[in-house]
Formats: sequence, C-alpha cells, structure tokens
Amino acid sequence: MEEKKRSPHPPSEGVPAGPDAWSGEPQSRIEPVPAEATGAQSPSNNGHSAEREAQNANPFDPLGVNAAAAQVWKAMLTQPEALLSAQTEFAKSWMELATTAWVPQSEKRTPIIEPAQGDNRFKHPAWTENPIFDALKQGYLLATKAVLESIESAPVDPQTRQRVRFFAKQFCDAMSPTNFAFLNPAVIEETTRTGGRNLQRGMENVLEDLRENEGRPSLVDKSAFEVGKNVASTSGSVVFRNELMELIQYAPSTPQVYARPLIIVPPWINKFYVLDLQPTNSFIKYAVDSGMSTFVISWRNPDPSLSKLEMQDYLRLGPVTAAEVAKTITGGSDVNMLGYCIGGTLLAMLLAYFARRGQAAVNAAMFFASLIDFAEAGEIRAFLSDDALDFLEAEMEQKGVLPGRQMADTFNMLRANDLIWNVAVNRYLLGKEAPAFDLLYWNSDATRMPKAMHSYYLRNMYRDNNLVKPDVLTVDGVRIDLRLVKNDSYTVATMEDHIAPWRAVYRMTQLFRGDVQFRLANSGHIAGIINPPGKPKGYWLSNSTNPPDSGEWLAAAEKHEGSWWPDWRSWLQARSGPQVAAPSRMGSDAYPPGEPAPGAYVLEK
Repeated sequence: MEEKKRSPHPPSEGVPAGPDAWSGEPQSRIEPVPAEATGAQSPSNNGHSAEREAQNANPFDPLGVNAAAAQVWKAMLTQPEALLSAQTEFAKSWMELATTAWVPQSEKRTPIIEPAQGDNRFKHPAWTENPIFDALKQGYLLATKAVLESIESAPVDPQTRQRVRFFAKQFCDAMSPTNFAFLNPAVIEETTRTGGRNLQRGMENVLEDLRENEGRPSLVDKSAFEVGKNVASTSGSVVFRNELMELIQYAPSTPQVYARPLIIVPPWINKFYVLDLQPTNSFIKYAVDSGMSTFVISWRNPDPSLSKLEMQDYLRLGPVTAAEVAKTITGGSDVNMLGYCIGGTLLAMLLAYFARRGQAAVNAAMFFASLIDFAEAGEIRAFLSDDALDFLEAEMEQKGVLPGRQMADTFNMLRANDLIWNVAVNRYLLGKEAPAFDLLYWNSDATRMPKAMHSYYLRNMYRDNNLVKPDVLTVDGVRIDLRLVKNDSYTVATMEDHIAPWRAVYRMTQLFRGDVQFRLANSGHIAGIINPPGKPKGYWLSNSTNPPDSGEWLAAAEKHEGSWWPDWRSWLQARSGPQVAAPSRMGSDAYPPGEPAPGAYVLEK
C-alpha cells in the first residue's frame, strides 16, 4: 500500500527530525513486515569487543561473583575484632539452642530465631513441635543469619556488598533442610503414608521436566491454558501490525465510550496478557467495562533477525506509532497512555521526547510498577556488574538475542524459595503435579530480548541511571529531560515488589512537573497490579503533596481497603473527555480490522 505523505507532527524549530521519519502517519497494513525492512541485520561474530572480553574472563566465574566474595572476605579480615565478635555471638546462640533443644514443649521459651514473615518453608507443625526438627530449623536460620550479617557489615562498597549478599543467600536457600527428603518432615510423612509412591512420582516428574522443560521444575500445568481461549480472551481485533508490535483495539462493552483513547504499553520482557488473564482478573476487561476506548500493544517475540533494534526503535515502532493509529481511528487529537514495568520506562522517555518537541500527543500518563530512577533498583543489580554485562553481551552477540528462558531464570532467582526450591520440593519430593494457575502460566511464557536494545537498557538504566540525568540520553537526536514533562500522571507501586521496589518507583514523583498522583498497593510486582475489586489487599493514598522522602509520604498516607482499580478508573475518567456512542466496528477505513485478539505475535515462541 502506498505510504501517505502527510506529516501531522512537524519537528519543533531547532529539533532534528531524524532519519527514521518519526513524523508521519504509519502505513496501514496488517501483514507482517519483514525484519529486513527496518535495516535490522543478523548478528555478526567478527570480533566484537564484549566477546573478546568474555573470552578473557574466568570461564568458571563469568559474573565475577568469586572475585567480589574474595574482596568482601579480605575486607572482613581487616577488622578481625568485628569478625570475632560476630563468631562469638553466633556460637553463643548455637550453644543456647543446643541446651534448650530437649526441653519439654510445655516448658519451652520463646524461640531464639524464627522464620522471616512470608517464609513458608517451615509451615509443617513438626518444625515447631518436634524438638529435633525445631533445633534443625533454628540452627539453619542462625547460620544463614550469621553469614548474611557478616557480609552486611563488611567494609566494602554497597554494590559489592549487595552482590555478594544476594548470591550468598542463594547458596543458603539451596542448603535449606526443607530441600532434602530425609530432613523435611512433610516429605517423610508423605513417604510413610504412600509407601514411597511420592518419590516414584517425583522421579517421573524429573524425567518429564528433563524432556519438556529443559530440566527446570515446572511451575505450572501448561495444558490447562490456551492463549485466546481461557487466557487473553477479551474480544477485540488487531488494527495495525508492524515488524515489532501488533496494536489491538478492544470491542466496547458499554453503549458509550470516552472519546479519548487509552493505549496500554505492556512490558516486552513478558507477554501483554498478564493484563488480560481471565475475565475475573483482567485489567483490560475492567478498562473496557469502564467505558474506555482501549488499545493494547502486543510486542513481538524477537528472533535474531531483529537483534539490531534499539530502544528508540521500540519507542518509534511502539507507542509513537500506536498513538497515531489510535488517534486516526477515534478521530481525536491526543491519547491517554499507560505503561507497565519497562513499558512505563519507555513511556517516560516518550513524554520527555514529546515535551522537548513541543508536541501534545499524550494527555494523561499512568505508570504501573515502573522504574524511572534506577538508583535503588533492587536485587536484580546483583546480576549487572561490569563482568556480568560483558559476559551477557558476548552471549547476545553470538545469539542475537537474550533467550527468554535466561531472563525468566534471573527473575525466578529473585524469589528462589517460592519459584525454584518450593516448586522442586513439591514436584520431586512430594510427587505433586504442577498447579493450574493462570499467573504462573503467563510467567512461564518467556520472551527474548534483542541484543542492541537490551544492552542499551541494562547499561543506561540499571548501571548508569542515565534517564534521570538531563540531556544525557537522546532519542532520534532529541535530548531527553524528564523535568520538561508536565502531564498529569498516576503512579502505582507495590509494597513487596522485588523487581521495582516501591521506594525506587516513588522517586518518579520528584522528576515530573505535572500533577503526580502516587498510590501504594499491597503484594508484589504482579499480584499487586492484578488486583481486581473484591480482593482484600488494600492500598495507600495520600492527599498531601509528594515529599522527597518516601517514608514521609507513607507516614501521611491513609490505607484504603479493597482494590485500587476503582480509584484509577475515577482518575482516568476525569481525563478522558466526553462520552460518545460506542463504535459499531473496530478500526477504520484507514486501519481496517484484521484477525481477532489476541493476535498472532503473542503466540510466537
């Protein structure tokens, strides 16, 4: 189809338009565009510097963990009195445990140490009621505490301390007595009850996971779900497709809809249907049922032919294009836009880009569990030392992409007890089948990352925190300065988020110049966002201004029961323009509807 020449957004004076033709209406087509059309090339192996660096690195320690541990140990030896004090305290606690282990249950004192809140490994009553298991549990917890506290007190830089502590905890988690059949009372009890059939079933599960899941314990029964059937089933149509994304428009469920469209920019680290799991917990369905004219970007699962795609390609081919298409379909002049996780990071860049250019393509902006300021990005930084980045880039140089399985393993390690060891115990020692749980099914549907984009993201965001530095980053030649962003915005963080810690998300409130509303939800990165009405999780809201200190905000905030979704709906409805008659069909003459939602890209493995 002939490309239209109209340029609805001429560049501002003094701002380069750039070679990628960001201004201009997207081509109206549904057919997949070959990757070659973008200039993307297959990766080459002609002596990339990161590959050479990785070849010179220690093959047995590509992430540099041993070197960091040695640095911590040497630093601890410079303060022998502190090390001796810690060992003495540990020995004292151990002796106290040994002397009280055989005291009758009725005479027992308060335990010397107890599992942390949320640690469910020791739920079986025997861990408390049986003196042997109770002593084993407390001894393990004391040893773990001694190791981690010694690292925490080492006189080294915070980054090294954090990395060594993280990997030391991984080792301690692996050595938990709950992971060994002859030390776990739940396994002993089940083995006695079934005559060992649980271990037989467990071995069958091991063999099944070796065949079907690359040797990893299966988190979920994948046969229980099918994308487009019982997950990602909200009605809609693909109205636009390019080489990187499909734009889905959802069918209205109300007689009238709000005139200003809502575009959802999900993360491309996983697939978009985390926001459209099942009708009872689908955020997308909730938006549609609230009268929003809803569009969602479904990112492609990139293969090596797209390895050269950069962050600005995701911006141009994703939300910039989606905004133009949605405006044409709805006849509006701007859109509301929502970014989840890394989709929110991309949205912040887009707002700053538009602000510098003097364009008002986005009205209100929403950020769900999104990092903008990466200064306190959490435990994932343990994987991002210079050695680790060099090693990762060398692997991506050879493959063109970061395999989705590798990304999933990294995130699972952030919650190893829940997503690795507990799963292994249930499948291999207790002989249980994997559960049928929609969220875990989505979590197992991994995606790949293009080499150029992912390297840029890790180095400029996590390592150097460049997004918050005015005019350091550029997009298509346009300097990025978040201080220019004046959009009304609604930000949600979650209290137990291990990927985007809520205090780090809160720092966003100090960057933008518009009316920034901040909400803090209970639970974690996913469960805190997928929080439909009827769930008793609760959230915090403050009617005061956003102080620089997150603790001060929390002290002034009031907890509300139930879901934060209705609060979000009210906020967005006030910024969505008048209500108009719902369209009788999806798309428009310029962008006719194609295949039904959830489209084709979400099915790519």
